[in-house]
Amino acid sequence: MNFAVTILFYLLVGLGVGVAVLLRDRQSALPERSFQTVAAVLFWPLFVPVLLQRVSGHWESSVASRSPTNTSPTSDRMSVAITQVEAELDAALKSLNGWSETILAGEHDRFAELRNAWRAQAERIRELDTLFESGRFGEGDVVDEETVDADDRFEQSTRARRDNVRRLRQVRERMHRDLMGTLAWVRELATMIHLARYTGAPASRAEELVTQIAAAVEGLSEVTTWNEDVQTSGSRETFAV
Repeated sequence: MNFAVTILFYLLVGLGVGVAVLLRDRQSALPERSFQTVAAVLFWPLFVPVLLQRVSGHWESSVASRSPTNTSPTSDRMSVAITQVEAELDAALKSLNGWSETILAGEHDRFAELRNAWRAQAERIRELDTLFESGRFGEGDVVDEETVDADDRFEQSTRARRDNVRRLRQVRERMHRDLMGTLAWVRELATMIHLARYTGAPASRAEELVTQIAAAVEGLSEVTTWNEDVQTSGSRETFAV
């Protein structure tokens, strides 16, 4: 009786594996698929690892397809740099326990703001990199010569467009320099906290350094508004007749 039950369960599992094998590859010829199905029913322990490996491969491919593929090397370096500085900053701040931890309570919100500012700045840089890599700012504009007015407004607009693209690239470079410079400065201040702690500096020195770190957010460029003077002069130059 026990043997019969074992055979029954063996065949039931085999049928399930056989159906999986049958549905796995629908592009093969019917005789080949039929043979594989029968073999899977009878020898299903040999087919299970193959099916599991295939499922694992599909899962890895799905994860890879969902992961971002347009991340530039610069973006990768920014993420690594931010993570490294955050770790060093956390270590420096933890060293204040028992020495000058009271200052941390008052600067907690500013530290959170600083971390958010780093990541927001990095995200804006990535967006600009994606925009430049998209090819939307190519120089090869094709325009019918008959559409160009006699007053040469087309040439003025083309020059203005190129100037805007150049300025946009300068904005990107400035944002990147400010981000990396601020990260380097915070790393320096973090080491100064350790130095002050182990050289017998007073607690006021630690408070001074912590305040400087919290104020580092002000070193990041806030490129969210136009320079009114540049915009006005650019508009006058573009539409002057």
